[in-house]
Amino acid sequence: MKILFLNRLDRYWEGKVEELAKAFPEHSFISYSSNSDPKSHISDAEVIVKGNLSQADLDKARNLRMVVVPWTGVDGLPLERLRERGVIVSNTHENAEVVAERAVALALAVTGRVVELHNDLAQGVWLGRPSNKEATWYSIIGKRCSILGLGRIGQAIAKLISGFECEITGFKRTPGSGFPYVKKITDDIHDAVRAGDLVFVALPLTKKTAGIIGSDLLSQMKDKYLVNVSRGRVIEEQALYDALKSGTLAGAAIDAWYEYPSSDRPATLPSRYPIHRFSNVVMSPHVGSWSVESMQSMVNGALKNIESFLLKGKPEEEIDLDELY
Repeated sequence: MKILFLNRLDRYWEGKVEELAKAFPEHSFISYSSNSDPKSHISDAEVIVKGNLSQADLDKARNLRMVVVPWTGVDGLPLERLRERGVIVSNTHENAEVVAERAVALALAVTGRVVELHNDLAQGVWLGRPSNKEATWYSIIGKRCSILGLGRIGQAIAKLISGFECEITGFKRTPGSGFPYVKKITDDIHDAVRAGDLVFVALPLTKKTAGIIGSDLLSQMKDKYLVNVSRGRVIEEQALYDALKSGTLAGAAIDAWYEYPSSDRPATLPSRYPIHRFSNVVMSPHVGSWSVESMQSMVNGALKNIESFLLKGKPEEEIDLDELY
């Protein structure tokens, strides 16, 4: 079997791939560290490791049996076409805890006005002294929090903010149990939003969740804080801008965006709207899972999926291609 790595491998990746290749000498492991261009092997690869696979590359991959995404989100793949072809898609949830950590850090930053006050002090402005700004910030201790999406990231957020004695309401479309840190679970997203002063978004991006948070839902977030570590397109872009411009939202902290750098636009703002100009917005460049520890964990998770597939014909983590997550 030919396993093809189309992502660039750092030294940790390379070392782990070498270990796997030694354990399975009957299979071929090809990457950019190999002597040949991995893209020249797409046509006969049975496993491809890549988070973003184009339709053109998929069409070339005639023998493809599995795609391994080395992180959680799979919206960079042509999922419908993969489902039609019966190709297995696996991902890894090894980043859940650090994404949750990032979510809480963003929440503390926006409610505590950390970036805003840093920028003021860098100009010599001390809150409450030369300026006439309110000398207060918002504590999350004991506050009501809503978590939209109770997958592994959502559950990890709940665990962390329980340490602040928050009262947690979770939104989950399908019934479930085993959420010890969540006081109430609802399948009504409006109820969930109304229940929280601080709303965390941790939903996967699917056809059902794209744009699920629009102007109607945002209008119910008067004086609430919004934290998004999901995907940008879960929240309608213009509706988010309007809710900030109108003062409906008390603030927003965002790690997942709408516009991303490309080869012809290496420097780009994250939205078509000037969201970056609001002082009550904290921006993060989609690095929620990019801790040193998490990057290595995601490598390990991806390779565990490959190893399981080689041994059992099935990865440890598999995407439901009917639900598309």
